[in-house]
Amino acid sequence: MRRAEPAAAPKDSNEAVNHRTIVGHQRRAKTEAKIIEAALGVFAEKGRDAPVIDDFIKAAGIARGTFYNHFKSVSELLEATSTWLTDDLVESIEPEINPIEDPVLRHATGLRLWMKKAETDAAWCGFVATFWFRGGFGRKEPLNDIKAGIKSGDFTCTDSNVAFDMVMGTIRQGMTRLMEDPKLRSRKGYGDKIVRVILQGLGVNPAKIEEVLARPLPDLRRPTRSVS
Repeated sequence: MRRAEPAAAPKDSNEAVNHRTIVGHQRRAKTEAKIIEAALGVFAEKGRDAPVIDDFIKAAGIARGTFYNHFKSVSELLEATSTWLTDDLVESIEPEINPIEDPVLRHATGLRLWMKKAETDAAWCGFVATFWFRGGFGRKEPLNDIKAGIKSGDFTCTDSNVAFDMVMGTIRQGMTRLMEDPKLRSRKGYGDKIVRVILQGLGVNPAKIEEVLARPLPDLRRPTRSVS
């Protein structure tokens, strides 16, 4: 006697499973964001080495098990926090520079908007300059711009990784200088001086540098986060 084939799962059942999966991911992302936002304040207050996990649990109002469901250590949380904060700025900058086809103008505009944030938001500048970041959009997007500039011949520096390290090192030092000498914030043009040096290091034609730095900066339509 032939066995009956098992009945196929109703489509509604599959849709319910997919819905639960989506809701689960959304809930996890929301909890992770809550922990990171709380961590931002803790790190800003205590520095990178002083906090213990209980500080973050208390600040976020979560259980210990919830914390460990998302992060294994304070150092992992610090990396996630710094990446989250810098990625947020990159996500605000990208819509403004995406329509720009000229790789020099695109890269320079992104860097100028980054330095403008550093000049106008002391708390953000201090946090990012101190803790920096290791990946996310804050690495991917500038590196893509550098590769595009090398491919077009506008950047004579032919090693994209060397170019990226030079750019990030100069930006970080510029932010550190802003943090150590607040008077620079009241002197217009410091950020553009940093960008000028970067473009020179990338090998951009001097006339091109003057051209891109003379362009007015777009306003960021997407609000950016700060450090509370």
